[in-house]
Amino acid sequence: MKKKIKKSWQFISIFLLCNLFAIWIISSKESSYINESMTTHVSHSNSKLEDVMDNYSHSFQLFAYMMTNEIKNHPDPDDIWNYLKSIDHPMLEIEGDTFDGLYMYYKGRYLYSWDTPYSQYESTGYIATQRPWYKAAKAGNGEIVFTPPYMSYANHYILSTISQLQPDGETVFAYDIKMGDIQELVSNLQDFPKEQMMIFDKNGTIIGSSNELYLGGNLYQNLDENKEVLTQAQNALADGQGLNGTEIEKLQEQVDSAQAFYDFQNSFGTSFQTLLNHNKTSQIVKLDGKRYYGYIMQGNEYSFMVLVPFMSMLQDSMQVWLIPLLIVEILLIYILSHISKEMKNRELHAAYIELGQTQRRLEIALNAAQKAAAIDELTGMMNLKSFRKAIAEQLNTMDENEAGILIMIDGDNFKSINDNYGHMIGDEVIKLSAQMIVGRIRTVDLASRLHGDEFAIYVNNTDDYDVAKKIMSDINTSMEKEAKKRNMPSITLSAGAVIAKRNDDYLKLAKIADDALYEAKKTHNGSFHAAVE
Repeated sequence: MKKKIKKSWQFISIFLLCNLFAIWIISSKESSYINESMTTHVSHSNSKLEDVMDNYSHSFQLFAYMMTNEIKNHPDPDDIWNYLKSIDHPMLEIEGDTFDGLYMYYKGRYLYSWDTPYSQYESTGYIATQRPWYKAAKAGNGEIVFTPPYMSYANHYILSTISQLQPDGETVFAYDIKMGDIQELVSNLQDFPKEQMMIFDKNGTIIGSSNELYLGGNLYQNLDENKEVLTQAQNALADGQGLNGTEIEKLQEQVDSAQAFYDFQNSFGTSFQTLLNHNKTSQIVKLDGKRYYGYIMQGNEYSFMVLVPFMSMLQDSMQVWLIPLLIVEILLIYILSHISKEMKNRELHAAYIELGQTQRRLEIALNAAQKAAAIDELTGMMNLKSFRKAIAEQLNTMDENEAGILIMIDGDNFKSINDNYGHMIGDEVIKLSAQMIVGRIRTVDLASRLHGDEFAIYVNNTDDYDVAKKIMSDINTSMEKEAKKRNMPSITLSAGAVIAKRNDDYLKLAKIADDALYEAKKTHNGSFHAAVE
């Protein structure tokens, strides 16, 4: 009897040791997968942020070009001031919510595009050459520079100023921007359920967040400093006698934002510093007592922080650890069954039955999870992750003489539909777009919804851009007709395309196609642009 007990304990010890070893190996692989997933996610997000910042720079370049020509033709400061005021409204119509004011320092004078009397600035001691926008431009020595963003609680948006020193070494053009595009970007970039994303500048100011109440908060300030910010906001609200309803509402918003960010920082504790110390490496951290996978990618000007709930990431990485663990368990049971013949056959049989049932339940759960993870919930199309995987397989298995075309697609003026009709109608437009795309490709082709109103198509077995252009033309024609039938707003879809060949890298192809799409988007009317080879 003692021998049987001893032998049983030996089997158990071997089983546990083998499981611990297997779990260690699988955990290492899982950690590598999680870190790669987070890196890919944030890198893609950073690429989108760069596109937004480039758009801001392009808008400023247009303004600078206009002012340079005007100064050349009408150098008198009063003429320039009048010209600034005359282009204020047209610039607002062109740039929309991005635009927030034009001004400059020219021939020793501060000139601006709004109607505020200059005496108001004189009474405050405002000196243009001492302002951050002027100093930053001087330090930039002719480069386009951005001042550190800050939160405007009066209007509840993040502001920054773009400025540039002109060749005379004194004149500076300046352009205030609302960085709402960054906030909109964040809301469309979440790859994981209940994910939190923040974009912050080099000073720690949050300029984009999945929780809008965190906008303007400073991650680099300690808890006491942010407590002081909250106290000041509360005192300002308490002393708000005589203010109108709108002013009180803005003060309350400031208090709510300060309170929300203070609560976040208090709950997050030292986790932020931990992530900073492990740049571009995922770490398990705690927020509100719950475990998250945290990741920070620091940049020279802007940085990203992503927090993914532990269970959300576990579900995403299931394919990495579940199948190997099942294989290990089955193998161990098989080996132990052969070296434990002295065990009771009935007990062993029952164990196998239980294992088989468990395996089946896990396989069913895995299949369901994998299917759900590959499909875009709104449209039923492939999502970004499954599309990217399918394209990579296609590129790696195609013959040397084969080719395909990757098409990146973006809706024109989709934001206006959400603004004018609401997000429910916007979702219907996205679903209609998906239906038209799927209906105009072959069964051998691939189509995916990437984010928001962004889609992608992969056309097999062709390197003829005319084929891709014809597909997009058919899609846009069908969209217009079907939208009229359904009495719903319609959009056009602009597209950029690139030829894909064997062993090409998906990310590089997507970047080239995105650049082509950027050129196509300039017309906002369903244009098609092919990448230059």
